[in-house]
Amino acid sequence: MACPTGIKEDEQLGAYLSNPGHENDRCLKIVIREEKLVLDQNRLAVSDYESDWDRNVLVCIEDGEPCYIIYRLDAKNDEGHHMYVYLTYIPNDTSVKNKMLYAATRATLKRIFGDRRIATDYLGTVAEELSLQGYRNHTLSLGAVAPMTEAEKELEQVSKDEAMMRSQMSAMSATLPGLNLPVTMELQQSLEKFKKGFINYLQIKLDTDREELKLWDCSNISAAEFPGKIPDDEPRYHLFNFNHTHEGEQMFSTVFIYSCPGYNVPVKQRMLYSSTKASFMAGILELGIVIAAKREISDGEEVKENDVYDMVHPAKHVSRQNFVKPKAPSKGGRRLLRSCETAELYI
Repeated sequence: MACPTGIKEDEQLGAYLSNPGHENDRCLKIVIREEKLVLDQNRLAVSDYESDWDRNVLVCIEDGEPCYIIYRLDAKNDEGHHMYVYLTYIPNDTSVKNKMLYAATRATLKRIFGDRRIATDYLGTVAEELSLQGYRNHTLSLGAVAPMTEAEKELEQVSKDEAMMRSQMSAMSATLPGLNLPVTMELQQSLEKFKKGFINYLQIKLDTDREELKLWDCSNISAAEFPGKIPDDEPRYHLFNFNHTHEGEQMFSTVFIYSCPGYNVPVKQRMLYSSTKASFMAGILELGIVIAAKREISDGEEVKENDVYDMVHPAKHVSRQNFVKPKAPSKGGRRLLRSCETAELYI
């Protein structure tokens, strides 16, 4: 269960939400101040929801400042109430404390406003993700997965929030043998996209100054392009969803590669990457990403297409037969030598 923060709405926000007249507003911006949920802005509807979107939502976004935005759609539910989109903005450059606080309070605000009035909700780390086009991209991606019940949606959201909370708090409880480091929100979202199949390659960098794992590259590549993605000057973690044919069957297999280009890499980098690898892979498995094969390499020449195939489908070794010592050659029958007087040879 997600860790509750104890944060509740202040009196002004509570009074505003209890007044049915708030449905005349198109957009609400809510922030956390002095451990209270506070109404920062409310903006009136002027046109249809698409025409109103960018001029209302984007103006609420300030660099480095997280917030919640509740945006009213034109559609209504069976009870005659408008449906809303629930947006959470947590920029990458905000503090770790803010990331944890806003992520952990998302579910609280959703319950206060009314879960049944939320048509969809999602989180963004840059303004473009919360634009009208970003919303369209989000709804399009939802169409690629099987529909879920409200209970399943809530459970999925709680799991995401818990995973984010664990990754942020892990920096405070790092112990050997597995050194846990926080994961940026951008990497968290990219791992979800990788899991759903929207992208097939992720490259993860360990920032030794900030001691956190962050996204360095994400794309859709072919197996032939994979070796060219391996840097020759710094270590990296790589996730690649290998599309191939095995025994006449089309298959997708995820491989995990830890690349470290020799001992020219500083000792601190090598130690951090090596110590963090196990805990990072455990986190990947918790997200539901199944690793078919893993390998440590020094350069891209070790992950050509045939190498990756052999990783996923190693050759079966035929059992060797025990060596049988051959029989000694025959020396013929026994020979019996008698005394010289009656010498006879019996064969």
